[in-house]
Amino acid sequence: MLFRSLIIYELHVHGFTFGHADVPPENQGRFAGVTDRIRAGYFDQLGATAIYLMPVAESPSPQGEHAMGYNTSVFTAVERDFGSPDELRALVNAAHQAGLSVIADQVFTHTANDFNPLWKLILNHPDEAERDDEGGLYFSGKTPWGNRIATERPEVQNFLIDVCKYFLKEYHLDGFRYDFTHSSLMNHGFMQRMADELQAIKPEVILIAENMPNEQDLNRRGFDGYGQWCNNFHDTIKALLREGVFEAETNDPRTIGSIFYFSKDSFAAHTNSVVNYCESHDENSVAFEVGTVGALNNPASKERKSRLGLFATMVALGQPMIYMGAEFGAERGRNTTYYTAPKNPNDSGFFAWASRLIRLRRRYPGLKLHGYNPIADGQFEWIAGTWLDDQHGAGRRVVGWRSMPSANPLETIIVLLNFENYDVEIDLELGIPGKWARLADIDFVNDLAPEGSYDPASPI
Repeated sequence: MLFRSLIIYELHVHGFTFGHADVPPENQGRFAGVTDRIRAGYFDQLGATAIYLMPVAESPSPQGEHAMGYNTSVFTAVERDFGSPDELRALVNAAHQAGLSVIADQVFTHTANDFNPLWKLILNHPDEAERDDEGGLYFSGKTPWGNRIATERPEVQNFLIDVCKYFLKEYHLDGFRYDFTHSSLMNHGFMQRMADELQAIKPEVILIAENMPNEQDLNRRGFDGYGQWCNNFHDTIKALLREGVFEAETNDPRTIGSIFYFSKDSFAAHTNSVVNYCESHDENSVAFEVGTVGALNNPASKERKSRLGLFATMVALGQPMIYMGAEFGAERGRNTTYYTAPKNPNDSGFFAWASRLIRLRRRYPGLKLHGYNPIADGQFEWIAGTWLDDQHGAGRRVVGWRSMPSANPLETIIVLLNFENYDVEIDLELGIPGKWARLADIDFVNDLAPEGSYDPASPI
């Protein structure tokens, strides 16, 4: 699948299936439960094009609400609580039959400390056998999450790259997401070598890096680099939705344009360099985060802010990612795999809205512009923003653009977002005369036939 076509759904095998009434009890918490939901058409209905599995390698922790799997102990063994290798193969095969790519998390920065067969497996010197702070060839130092893997050593690189090749060959995965790859802990020569070797055997392999703050060397040539989780996008959106401060970010209107134009002015070389998200396993959901602000701690604000966050993620340049439960506006804290969902997704108004929105992203080229600089290519033009004049949003938290993916005027799309808590009037420069169709807003999503029932004769 082309990188620009990715709409990524992050899930934890246990949390995505355990306690969910549409999954048979014997398959809950297991690969087979994910397979059940794929075959039932869940992702086709939602509109996602790729599922990203949080770590599937063996870890010593029991499954539960807060068991994330980021304490790998055996890299080549799949987590026994999830099922057998053949059950993982069946999951991937079902996904491919449904047109879904499958990405798996690899944790190559650190390992489980309480049980790890690699610890002291090969000693660097005889005295290591008696030293508690040295683990042999595969380890060097510490991280906040466990013993640091020595990714600077060629022998260790060989092993970890072979792990990825093994999963590509044996399980037919489409790519990987790599946990915490910042150069302070992960050797980037290893990351470059990883990309070279995996692309040599599977040119279309999907490579995604959690790398915060984002570093430019992982872009490679832009189109063929690592799609990085965009920290700028996440933190800025959370600040805007909170109407205040989130960690180091404020809701200064001057930051808005950058995050919607694939953070090009901060680190990205190409739209392929960016994965945008407003929720992940590491972060509070939007509803939870908004609920920490007194004036916003009410059901209506939580739902509308959750919708606005998802809307922003789907229209921004770069690739969108959502975390399981976001399609229901679920309220849950960080590092949590459980969420509440109805047995029938169609019973949720939020899901009905979200799935139609996501499918707009999937269908329209104007919502997935790609390249090194769509402005220079004549495909993108700002029409609202704080840096423009008073008639086009000066000083206010609004952003808007015209997307022109081709010379065909029927493909032109206008995107407008307002993060103020009041209506903002602007002069709307559509650029093309004629009848326009409103496909989506915070309350409403429809589409032209055959995907929707929108009547072009209806008033905007």
